Amino acid sequence: TYVLVSRETCCPTMTKKRKAADSLINVAGSPGVVAKTPVTAATVDHHEDHIPLTLDDIKASIKALCPRVPAIPQGGINEKDSEAVKEWAQKLQAVIEEFNLILCCVASATYKWGTDRSGAADQNLSLLSNELGNAQDLITTYVSPRISNVLAPVVDLVESRCIKKIDKVTGEETKVKEYTREVIDPAYLDLCRGALCRNAQMIRHVVLTSFNKIDRVISDYQKTSLKDSEQDRHLSY
Repeated sequence: TYVLVSRETCCPTMTKKRKAADSLINVAGSPGVVAKTPVTAATVDHHEDHIPLTLDDIKASIKALCPRVPAIPQGGINEKDSEAVKEWAQKLQAVIEEFNLILCCVASATYKWGTDRSGAADQNLSLLSNELGNAQDLITTYVSPRISNVLAPVVDLVESRCIKKIDKVTGEETKVKEYTREVIDPAYLDLCRGALCRNAQMIRHVVLTSFNKIDRVISDYQKTSLKDSEQDRHLSY
């Protein structure tokens, strides 16, 4: 419920000047002279509890997501039970969100400066990126919209009631309006729930298949990268 009071009170805005010390420091031996602090690797604060994920860590994290994909109850999900449908969709949405965040770490795990990578390594990295993107697109295109239609239907703010209050001393009138969020098209929401329940088994299958594919793709990339590095080592001799 949203409450809107029509009376407004204007307050003077105050601006806080930024001190030069926030971004500048005094140069040693030169009072009154300021200069920007050069940003170097030594000045960057590294969090001790942060350890970048390797490709093996990423594979293990995605495998750990598989048991968390919600199972289908015996007899299927009852589309008339809106809370049960919402609970199942929320669990699957949480898994997909974590999955997308894990994939963001692949770029860091495979990073090398351009000149440090051979032409074959560049091609392998491009194939890896394409395959990971294809697997992610399947979930983004065919799974996420079905979940979003159920969890976040289109709503609008509707005025539920208006209360007038009159100050007995000053006679000033104040209107307090209460708003509620109402689904714009309840029939479409019911249709989306029915489609989600009807296709829940295949939706779950698509998610798990994409997870499995990503595990295979990363493993193939690691094998190919190892083979290329061994060949480069033999050529160097």
